[in-house]
Amino acid sequence: MNVLSGAGAVHRLEFLLGLPALADTALWRTALRLGAPVLVSANALSTWRTDQLGLRRWCGFSRRTLPLVAQHPVSLDSGGFVAAVRYRGCPWTVAHYTDLAAAAPWQRWFSLDLCVEDAVAGDREAVLDRISGTVRLNHDCLAAARRRGISDTFCPVIQGRHPDDYVRCIDRMFDLSDFALVGVGSMCRRHVGGEDGILRVVDRLDRVFNGSGVRLHLFGLKTDGMAVLRGHPRVASVDSQAYGTAARWAAHKGGFPKTNAYLAGVMADWHGEQQRRLAEGGYAFQPPLAPLPPPAKTATEPVPPWMHARVEAAMEDLRGLHEAGEVEWSDLSAQRAWEWAFMDDLDDGQGRARKLARQGARSPPLLRSPLPLPICRSRIGGSPHGALRHDQAPVYRQRT
Repeated sequence: MNVLSGAGAVHRLEFLLGLPALADTALWRTALRLGAPVLVSANALSTWRTDQLGLRRWCGFSRRTLPLVAQHPVSLDSGGFVAAVRYRGCPWTVAHYTDLAAAAPWQRWFSLDLCVEDAVAGDREAVLDRISGTVRLNHDCLAAARRRGISDTFCPVIQGRHPDDYVRCIDRMFDLSDFALVGVGSMCRRHVGGEDGILRVVDRLDRVFNGSGVRLHLFGLKTDGMAVLRGHPRVASVDSQAYGTAARWAAHKGGFPKTNAYLAGVMADWHGEQQRRLAEGGYAFQPPLAPLPPPAKTATEPVPPWMHARVEAAMEDLRGLHEAGEVEWSDLSAQRAWEWAFMDDLDDGQGRARKLARQGARSPPLLRSPLPLPICRSRIGGSPHGALRHDQAPVYRQRT
């Protein structure tokens, strides 16, 4: 039984108004007047300085305006997409972010995650790597939240490109049925329909969470998506800051500056329109006819099937080890996968690492591959966060 669909249940979708900054400006005062809960990104609180070489350096989060959070419902997002595109990697760590989460009475705060939009993850392997990174970050954020006593406002975040990618992410995480709200990333540039559209993703997640009280927050959802999903029992909330784009375009066409006062007026009108559309009718969602199979995997270059299968298995091993905190994000690469795949083929002079691995030693050194590396992928950013070590020993699976 789906615990969300009781008789006579009414599910109203909550709309969070995205703000570009947390400051006592016309935008903030307008949000208070509208009674609109807001969402701010951690990046909006970032402080930077320019060093002697002219390079901008991240210096931490400003806490000067955090007292505003006590005045109004404010949620905190990690700012993953902006960090990936603008900075090519997240400048802040789990410790930095959870310190910020503990510094104010946020209505809720969402886990760090690694988005998988085309602009960030250019191929299938990069998508899978970033899903594994998201799993690890959720584990680390939850552990830090428990240490700081703020786990009651923590919300996990799942990532994916195809609907079944989200299922992969869920299967590798802790039990999400313990959480009332789960964030769904990589939604802001997604079409409503289609094989990988919003409707397919929500329908797939609704099936996965059937029988539980888990509800979803959809990040950056388009207006059309909000209208279609209004009243869906699985969708609790959405957020958007699309009014900023509309205001910037109108100011450019009109030849006048986009001041905070002007932006606040546009925001108020835009928020009213979103509320009007959400209030229309009742349950508007129509699920897709049938779930789709996951996308077929394709090799980046022709390689013998046995070799390709062996490297793929090794890559999955490395992702699992990263999710368990046993190897770093930088180890999720084509070269490391080849080294891991052919570790058992090394001569006796290099066999000590193999023996240690089979005995359960932590993080054996990854060795030089005995074969050339025909697969080479570029990565956006380096190691976004250092993985935390856990007490349990890694499990090494033998490959034939």
